[in-house]
Amino acid sequence: MTQLARTDQETLPRALDIEVSRPGVGLLAAVAAAHLWAVSGVFGKIVMTGSLSPARLVFYRSVLSALMLLAVLLWRDRSLLRLSRRDLPFFLAMGMLGLALTQFTYYSAIQSLSVGMAILLQYLAPLWMLLFERFWLKTRLTPARLAALTLALAGCAMVSVETESTRRWGSAGVLLGLTAGVCFAFYTLMTRHALKSYRDLTVLFYSFLFSALFWSASPDSWQPLSQIESFKIWMILYVVVFGTVFPYLLFMRAMKHLSASHTGIISTLEPVVAAVIAWIFLQENLTGLQLCGGLCVLLAIVILQKNTSNAELQAAGELPQRRQGAEAPLKGRIPPGDDEV
Repeated sequence: MTQLARTDQETLPRALDIEVSRPGVGLLAAVAAAHLWAVSGVFGKIVMTGSLSPARLVFYRSVLSALMLLAVLLWRDRSLLRLSRRDLPFFLAMGMLGLALTQFTYYSAIQSLSVGMAILLQYLAPLWMLLFERFWLKTRLTPARLAALTLALAGCAMVSVETESTRRWGSAGVLLGLTAGVCFAFYTLMTRHALKSYRDLTVLFYSFLFSALFWSASPDSWQPLSQIESFKIWMILYVVVFGTVFPYLLFMRAMKHLSASHTGIISTLEPVVAAVIAWIFLQENLTGLQLCGGLCVLLAIVILQKNTSNAELQAAGELPQRRQGAEAPLKGRIPPGDDEV
């Protein structure tokens, strides 16, 4: 993967060196992100009843998230907005081909398949991440990781796939669902790479900025908010803050401590939590098969944590080696002021 050009934060190497040594923190961050995404999904389902299309909701999410992050960056440290021109194509690809295309293909898959099947195909992303780490990064595949991936995907299938979903099956929908999983894996891997040279707020801001530019091409995106009921506007704001910005920041924090595939496997907890929330608040059925699926996902997470150590991750090349008494310089770093935008 292409090396990013630079970072202006002198303390970033030291900060990264400290953070990658705590996989337990990564677990908590990934689990918290999955819970927030699950709750957000319930709100999103309510918001999209009526005239509000999925594309329009995603556009609002991207624009409002970018504006919120811009305000935080201007208030906290404007230097975090600096981006090397050489890194601009990388961030464009991450925001458009990764984040925006993930949401586009996922919502398009829902129109051809059931929601459960679309979720299942998207959550094949950990499999694509694991294959990338094995064949591109030459990471050793441990029996524990393979067992955890198998359990997580099986559990996700039990929770997500409804018995009547076989009625809605088409090659176009399956292709879109698989593409959503590949794009999500692509975005996760690119994000983890970007975090080696840029702060999480910077990476997330440009991801949503370029995602918003992608969705702005849709004529449906520019419908005014005044056409939406007031209670839905509050729900959209909730989705932006607690269903988008916070969980993505937590997801990035998890990737500072864990491998991409490890983080992706933990994220399969989202459909499990969503099913429980829908059962409690929306009176949807929760079958015995779904309960078994939830237990499989939880068991997968337990196996990962019990068989993952910092030494193993560093030996596999997934985390940078700690350097005693000195900062570990970032690869590809260039002098301040070169090629900034």
